[in-house]
Order: sequence, then C-alpha cells, then structure tokens
Amino acid sequence: MDSTVKPAIRPATHEDLDAVWRMWKAIMAQKIYYPYDESYTREQIEASWINLDNLICVAETDGQVTGAYIVKPNQPGYGSHVANAAYMVDTAYRGKGIGKQLCAHSVEAAKAAGYRAMQFNLVVSTNTAAIRAWEAFGFNRIGVVPEGFFQEGVGYVDAYIFHRFL
Repeated sequence: MDSTVKPAIRPATHEDLDAVWRMWKAIMAQKIYYPYDESYTREQIEASWINLDNLICVAETDGQVTGAYIVKPNQPGYGSHVANAAYMVDTAYRGKGIGKQLCAHSVEAAKAAGYRAMQFNLVVSTNTAAIRAWEAFGFNRIGVVPEGFFQEGVGYVDAYIFHRFL
C-alpha cells in the first residue's frame, strides 16, 4: 500500500508562521536532528529561520501545514551563490514522502532564485531517511564532522556536510 501523501507545496504566508513555529518547537523538543535547544526563543528563530525574508515554503495537507523548508544563502557575500536549506516534516506525517517532495521543490526553487549549488551543513549521521533522500536527489557527502552532534539518548554522533550543483 502506498502511504505517500501529495501535499500542496506553496510559498509561506504570514498566516502560516504560527503553524511552522509550533511544528518547529515540537521537532526541536525531540532533540534528535537539529542543533537548537529549548533556550531558543521564537524571536531568535524568526531572525534566522522562520521569516518571510527567506525563501520559505510549506507543505499543506488537508488544510494543515505538514512540512516546511527554507532556502537562504549558505554564507554572506562571496559565498551567497550557494544555497543552504533546512526541512521539517510534522511528526505525524513522517514516512509519507513529504520530505522528498519538499527537497525536490526546494532544489527547483533554489535554481529559479539563481543559486549555483546547495549545501547542507549539518546532517546527523543517524538520520538515515534524510541521508537516503539527499543522495537520491544527487547530493554528495563532502565532509564529516566527527562527533559533531549530541543526540539525545544516543550521545555524540557524526554530522555530515552534503553538497550538489544546481
């Protein structure tokens, strides 16, 4: 049986930001794939992640935000031609293909925005579903940060850097 969900993926609006924030908080509380801890406030996260200055899109399923991504320059100035992206899928919707659909959409959006490449700076080595997805979309692991992430319940694990040209 195919459990894939086909959400509408669209640019986020101001009205979506509360839903993205709630999803973000729930995912950060899991302490398994993102480096942010519970001390980060909404204001801090809005300054870098959840804001409409970034290219931010949401996956909407049955009127509910079930995933989101951002694309922004990986570095300022002379490094701004390389995009950085981050993704999240609501826990209840994981394993249904939404992350892959968000990745495909973000690659096309980054190309359309004029980026030459895309890089993920911190992919936790235990996030095997994401690693499979990134590799399926042509991303190459270009680096390892030994014990670069502390994962709740596991301890120190490696973090990977992925890259692909657009």
